[in-house]
Amino acid sequence: MRLFGIIKTEVFLAGIVGFGALVGCGAVHQAAGNGAPTDVRWVDFQGVQLPVADEGPRHIEGPIATGYDASPAGAALAAIESTVRMSVATDTQWPKVGQVLIAAGQGRDRWATARAQLSITEPIAPGCAPEVLGYTIADFTPKRAGVAIYARQADGSLTRNLAGVTRRDDNWLLDLAADPKSSVLSAVTSVPPDMVILRGKESR
Repeated sequence: MRLFGIIKTEVFLAGIVGFGALVGCGAVHQAAGNGAPTDVRWVDFQGVQLPVADEGPRHIEGPIATGYDASPAGAALAAIESTVRMSVATDTQWPKVGQVLIAAGQGRDRWATARAQLSITEPIAPGCAPEVLGYTIADFTPKRAGVAIYARQADGSLTRNLAGVTRRDDNWLLDLAADPKSSVLSAVTSVPPDMVILRGKESR
């Protein structure tokens, strides 16, 4: 079973991450003038490799990653980190993840209700985690950003996950959709030519 977002788990979680309210329902295109993250390296969280760069996160404490530039690259890294961390955080980690990484609202409340029905106690098994490939920026302002995250699943298929982040208190918070019908995850046959490639990961 694939896990939600980049790593899809239960079907009822697949529509929680909010994106459409930020960028509309059109096609996803990268906004002009977006610099790629610099000095990308990779850290493990619950069996998933996550990108860390000069643009953030600068502070990682257990399941919590914070401290991102107020830039498109910072927003994208926050969207990737927070989407994965909320997806695979263990039963003891997810309440803090929700409190710190997700913007308050009906979307977060719905996610917490759904997450309480699951049990995650172990990291993703070796060979089962997806690989984050890169992203495009669909929309960006100093306060909000829409990000399309591309990943290769363990079976070799490609997926696109749409995530929205909001800038609050000098940090990017994941903004979850209140509408349960919002669809954010889709299969794709290829990555777009304008995708920002997250380089620096050692081949598996």
